[in-house]
Amino acid sequence: MTEQRLLFDANAIYRLIRECPEKAMDKLMEGTTISLAYYELGNALWREAHLLKRISIEEAEKSLSLMYAMLVRMQVVEVYCEQGSEILQTAHKCNLTFYDSAYLVEAKKTSKILVTDDNKLAKAAEPLGVETLSSNTLIASQEHKG
Repeated sequence: MTEQRLLFDANAIYRLIRECPEKAMDKLMEGTTISLAYYELGNALWREAHLLKRISIEEAEKSLSLMYAMLVRMQVVEVYCEQGSEILQTAHKCNLTFYDSAYLVEAKKTSKILVTDDNKLAKAAEPLGVETLSSNTLIASQEHKG
């Protein structure tokens, strides 16, 4: 098995699964995510169903099952309390949420490429020396190879 060099944030996972489910599993298996992704994905689906009314709660449940099934097959890294201070400092310094900063800290600590579709997060990653990639770029690069 090759070393997993990609770290997916929940935003990229959500987008890959919703927009190109046939390619999502292969791409996601190339990387890791952090344990917060379970909650962030659930929240995104709750938002789509409850607040925005774009999908039914039944569709949200179906999507959640699919997303969780994919997460189970990925390497999911736990965020430990020892990292809390560094995550909080990064959040403060970069004006990001604690959640987004957790992805940055993990990517920096492990020298992984952060796959995110969040422009604010990608911009904050640059001065920290964290390389980023959008899910669109990831899929496009795969299509050129195949």
